[in-house]
Amino acid sequence: MKKYYGIIFSVLYALIFRVLVEFDVLEINSVVYIILVPIVMGFVPFFLDRKVFVNSISKAAFFPIISTLLFLFIAFICRLEDLGCFLILLIPYLPISLVVSMIIRYFIKTSTDYDTNNVTKNSFVLIAIPLILGNIEKYVEKKEANFQISKSIIINNSKEDIWNYLFSVPELTNYIDNSAYNYLGFPNPVKSEYDPKTNIRLGYFDNGIILNEKVIAEEKIKKLSFAINVDKSKLERSQTFMHILKKENLVFNSITYQLEKVTESRTKLTLLCNYKIKTNIPLYGAFCSKNIISDFESKLLNALKKRIEE
Repeated sequence: MKKYYGIIFSVLYALIFRVLVEFDVLEINSVVYIILVPIVMGFVPFFLDRKVFVNSISKAAFFPIISTLLFLFIAFICRLEDLGCFLILLIPYLPISLVVSMIIRYFIKTSTDYDTNNVTKNSFVLIAIPLILGNIEKYVEKKEANFQISKSIIINNSKEDIWNYLFSVPELTNYIDNSAYNYLGFPNPVKSEYDPKTNIRLGYFDNGIILNEKVIAEEKIKKLSFAINVDKSKLERSQTFMHILKKENLVFNSITYQLEKVTESRTKLTLLCNYKIKTNIPLYGAFCSKNIISDFESKLLNALKKRIEE
């Protein structure tokens, strides 16, 4: 039974850090939470029962996988995370904890005293390090990087007709195609409602999110730009959006439609998203944001094409 304590302790360890995020002791978008915590999760089984895991490569590989999945599942059912967060955390947690476990097994097994089970002071220090560094990292200024993602589509209709669909986007539910991201909790757009008096557009999503968008630039039948007001948006239905937008880990500078005449009855519609990410893990932040936003733009443009050409 003792060998299973490694899974239990690993899960509890990760859950403690997740709860600390809720109390702003450390941040979810941090090196500590994304990298150091799974490193410790890969180490914990050896900390509790070194000999069992050194003598079994299957346990050394299997336990960090189970620990990661169990942690994320509990966080999900407790509504600490949604499926979007599940995916974002799974990508680093699973390989990091697995690789760390296999590396530790290799080094202990090749040492002369690998069969000892002594708990060293260094082991306790390793477990405590993320908590200490997490408090420090919270006050370190995050790196900023700007990005622009652009997608285009040819619509068999005139610029004038298409323009009428951009302020108040009609119901798209029956026209939008699901992708893998939708099954992992990322929502699809439903419709938009525009109020010319306030110059505000409300964007509705199928998971209950409502984005408050202000028109910031307009060239009739050529260009239309929006900026998201996060404070006035309703994001509570999505932990992913709360983490990303409310915490300003991702900031949308502008979302722009551009129309270009191809022929009298054909128009090139381009959707550009200008945004910046603020993170201490820029490569991972760029990878996730580019893939998710590109997927969203493609689905929205295809749905608009189907709806307008109907």
